[in-house]
Amino acid sequence: MNDKGGHKNCVVLLTHRMDGPMIGYLRYLNAEISEVMDFYILYDCHAQSLDPADYPDLQFHLFDSGTIKGFFHCGHPRIPNPLLPLLEFAKEKEYRHYLVMEGDLVFTGEWRTFVRKVNGLACDYVHIASDVMGDPRHWPCKYIKDNPFPHLYFAWCHLFYASRRFLADLEAFMQENDTVYYEFLLPSLAYCKGYYVRQFENFGYQFQVSWGPPEVYERKYLEEHTANTFYHPVKNSSIIKY
Repeated sequence: MNDKGGHKNCVVLLTHRMDGPMIGYLRYLNAEISEVMDFYILYDCHAQSLDPADYPDLQFHLFDSGTIKGFFHCGHPRIPNPLLPLLEFAKEKEYRHYLVMEGDLVFTGEWRTFVRKVNGLACDYVHIASDVMGDPRHWPCKYIKDNPFPHLYFAWCHLFYASRRFLADLEAFMQENDTVYYEFLLPSLAYCKGYYVRQFENFGYQFQVSWGPPEVYERKYLEEHTANTFYHPVKNSSIIKY
């Protein structure tokens, strides 16, 4: 392992923001998670540079989205593909599983309890099943060419858990066909190719997630604040309760 904590699995948080409230949130997550899994921040420094030495209590992996070929799927600025820097991270940091979350995802439950539960799973892929929009409205599917899957699945990737072997097979697929957006690719490959798959909802968790707008989900988070529920997107880190 290339980790600091010696754990077999890790949490990887994706973000491009490092304002005061966000730093506080990251330190809170690190304190909650690091006893169970190693915690890393996968930081996009394209718009705002960062010196990891300024945050000695946190572990960073930096990337520049402007230099990664294909980071914006099929050249569209509204559909970034953070799976690409994640795969590069996984080459440097070898773990059995990676629990990946976006930085504007918040949770009303206990992170430590959640991470302990996930850490005990031997699955290849755990994903969000909730989808209030429904597959036909997920327009990135129009870019798919030479679809090899008998059934096309969609899953929001604000949070997912993936084994190392599953990530390796995803990378191999993308080298042959890079037209399947990752929110289609992960569940379609997992279900159609016989991987061991579970859903976070199987373990009692709920999701209020979509692309946005942020104001809607921030209001839901503040007003509903349903127990053991994930909300996304919450861009205003100053409203996070912890």
